[in-house]
Amino acid sequence: MNKDAFLIIAYKNDKTLQALISILDYPMNDIYLHMDAKCTEFNPDQDIPQLSFSKIFYTERTKVTWGAYSQINSELVLLKEACSNGHYRYYHLISGEDLPIKDTEYIYDFFEKYNGKEFIRFYSAEFDELKRVRYWYVFQELCGRRKNIYWYLNKGLVLLQNLVGIRRNKNIVFQKGTNWFSITDDLARYVIGNEKWIKRVFKYTYCCDEVFLQTIVYNSTFKDSLFHKEYDNDLHAIMRHIDWNRGRPYVFRKDDFNELAESEMLFARKFDCSIDNDIIEKIYLEFGK
Repeated sequence: MNKDAFLIIAYKNDKTLQALISILDYPMNDIYLHMDAKCTEFNPDQDIPQLSFSKIFYTERTKVTWGAYSQINSELVLLKEACSNGHYRYYHLISGEDLPIKDTEYIYDFFEKYNGKEFIRFYSAEFDELKRVRYWYVFQELCGRRKNIYWYLNKGLVLLQNLVGIRRNKNIVFQKGTNWFSITDDLARYVIGNEKWIKRVFKYTYCCDEVFLQTIVYNSTFKDSLFHKEYDNDLHAIMRHIDWNRGRPYVFRKDDFNELAESEMLFARKFDCSIDNDIIEKIYLEFGK
């Protein structure tokens, strides 16, 4: 199959998500949507725009918590659903707050030019955040970013583990990067084929949606197929325009349109229609059908 699969992780249904899906509507694209189960008002029949070319698939809905294993699991849910429907050329993981900043034909042709390369970003040559994988973060699914009782229990448990010398995953060489990716069919199937290992290693870890794929690739021959082979935090590795200098990350506004349109990148994040809907409409008019 020469089609691409766009794997969308979303936690809310809004104009950003609707614009994203509309722009991706292209004969050589299929769309897979994982909507966070916490979004209780989502109704695909009413909320998702009608598509002319792409098929859209709705995966099992799971609850996703920031920094917890459920983030990794949602990616695996998307990959498994897409792989069950055939062999796609590429699998692109994006969020419901992302938008393409090139037209769909240009994006398709770009990946045809570099077909076989893996688009994965690595932060640095050394993984220096061993706290993420050394200790058991038993309560992470219950706290996420919130400083509730479970956050304090998590922190106390980590301090206790450090005190008594607990060290998980001592024999694994880890790597870290960005969770968004564009990967080949071979790598997608290699990842889901290692689901049991992924769960054993990364269950009850911290923010390892930025670690698990990089670790798998670094410890395999797939690292020889990286589009960007330097481990230098360069966003060209995933062809995403993300601004960490003005925000965490910055939410683009209408005044940023020229910056986005002139960028070499293919996608950008993030966008929020409640902050600036004009930029979303301008991108839709420029790059949509």
